[in-house]
Amino acid sequence: MNKKLRNSNLPELKTSIPDFVFGLNYFWKKYSGDAEFGFLYSKSDKGVNKTKQTGFNSRIRVHYNLVDREKFAFTTGLSVAYTGNEYDIFNKNNTIDLNDLEPNNNSGHVNFTNAMFYFGPSTSFYFFRKSDWKVKLNLGYEFALTRGRYDSEFGSVINNIGESRNNRFVFGITFM
Repeated sequence: MNKKLRNSNLPELKTSIPDFVFGLNYFWKKYSGDAEFGFLYSKSDKGVNKTKQTGFNSRIRVHYNLVDREKFAFTTGLSVAYTGNEYDIFNKNNTIDLNDLEPNNNSGHVNFTNAMFYFGPSTSFYFFRKSDWKVKLNLGYEFALTRGRYDSEFGSVINNIGESRNNRFVFGITFM
């Protein structure tokens, strides 16, 4: 998508966006894992144009506990994730006339969405397990399983691109 934005002299979307995540963790004798739900927001400006991205993601990890010590644990397993994003591209110099809300008379805004489904290996390191400051480090690599084609509530999307090869590295720190 950034190549198309760059070719149109529009602000590009950020490629690395931190997100706010909350979830549930479990740690049993042989197995561990978690369920996460996250939200993200990002915007970029270039001249009078702006891009905005909002998103939701969810992830479930199921791991086998390879090392389970009193203060440290190492686990590995699989991760399944889903992401949904909404993108807005607009010109900040638009004038909106509240006496004329006819959509055909108000332009300068493009809105579209896409969703992706991922699957891949993951691992977790648990530190300071018997202290008040427990820390978990998650690492993983997720393969994109769906095409992630773009769609819009406001019209048809032509010249669509697929995002099927956009695999990603995942890194997270959890304070428990």
